[in-house]
Amino acid sequence: MRPVFPHFPRAQDNATRGQTTGNSQEVLENALDWLVDGIALLGPDGDIVYANDALLALAERGDGFRIAGRTIEFVESNVRRRFRAALGAVGRAGKSPCDAGPTDFPVPRRDGLPAYIMSVRPLVCGQTPAPQHAQAGIMVLICDPLSRSAAASQILQKLFSLTNAEAHLAEALCTGVTTGTYAVDRGVSLNTVYSHLKRIREKTGCKSVPELIRKFSELNVPLRLSGPPNSA
Repeated sequence: MRPVFPHFPRAQDNATRGQTTGNSQEVLENALDWLVDGIALLGPDGDIVYANDALLALAERGDGFRIAGRTIEFVESNVRRRFRAALGAVGRAGKSPCDAGPTDFPVPRRDGLPAYIMSVRPLVCGQTPAPQHAQAGIMVLICDPLSRSAAASQILQKLFSLTNAEAHLAEALCTGVTTGTYAVDRGVSLNTVYSHLKRIREKTGCKSVPELIRKFSELNVPLRLSGPPNSA
């Protein structure tokens, strides 16, 4: 949850500036729809009060979980047990200071794909929810590592104006691959690799590979492309 919350005020601000009706419920829902991860606001009984577009899209896959009516249903019984336990822990925390125990757990998927990561938290600690969502006291976040990587790549490319090939090289260097190994694996010359690296340094303001790695690590966002590299 920690990497998500810093982006929420920005998303809410963008949604607010895009509103002309002044409807606070629409502002909140639009802000949630800006997020890459699936978000649901639940009532104390676990029923869905609101689900953003990302969560609805994940649920439609039926891979590990689905939405039936106003409830989130899980394929595996142990996940169902953990979810009920998390709801109970968060519900107890809502009656006292927000000190709920660990309520993060994986939701396995088919075909060996990386599991979803689910987090269950009190919606707001020590404050009253907005009137339109007064029933909601619980926030559920479901992260798809594959979707997050693709979105993060797009963000980083736009942030630094990296080309597809430059982003692939930056990703490889950040995972410990040397320039020589990268050239052999990709079937390109070292001159091409050095040319990409030079442009990466110019665009990011980094003078060395270690500095580049530190910069991307500080962003706390994985750099990965969904498509093959090219020489652009």
